[in-house]
Amino acid sequence: MISGNKILLRHVQLGDVDDLYEYSSQKEVAQAAGFIQSDNYSAAKDFYAELDNDLAWVIILKTGKVIGNVCLYEQGLDFAKQTEKRVAIGYALNNKYWNKGYMSEALILLVEWIKNNKMGIDVIEAYVTNRNIASQRVLEKVGFSVSSIIDVPYFDIQLMNNKVIAYEKILRKGEVEYAVNQGL
Repeated sequence: MISGNKILLRHVQLGDVDDLYEYSSQKEVAQAAGFIQSDNYSAAKDFYAELDNDLAWVIILKTGKVIGNVCLYEQGLDFAKQTEKRVAIGYALNNKYWNKGYMSEALILLVEWIKNNKMGIDVIEAYVTNRNIASQRVLEKVGFSVSSIIDVPYFDIQLMNNKVIAYEKILRKGEVEYAVNQGL
């Protein structure tokens, strides 16, 4: 368990399914996070199964209520022949708890956990549609910066390409110093 001021992060438990259903069934949450909206309790159990791994945590209020999740996704070396180890971060939050600082705290806690567990991760990436201004603000607030803007297929109702903003947070000190010296 990872403890913060207002929230806790822990791995998902079967007893969390009701709370998972509450926010995974919210259309705007599913669209913002890029997953398929749960339309019944069985779909929420499938969502639970996706979160049941060592690189996923649920966000819990001190009262015990699960209000969201944060996940890490391992990234292989990409076509640009990058040598640093990267992970992508994804997250979702019950819309009843938007704009209260919970997601910012969750991301800060997770970044600190990554640093403290010496996972050898150099860069954390996040991808946000250009329409998701609130998520862009959260990432910028916790120290992520824009690395590129790309067109990707986004599975919304129209299955159309959308602009996605790629963010990154560099964890290696040498790269941070280099970026500062280069004025990046």
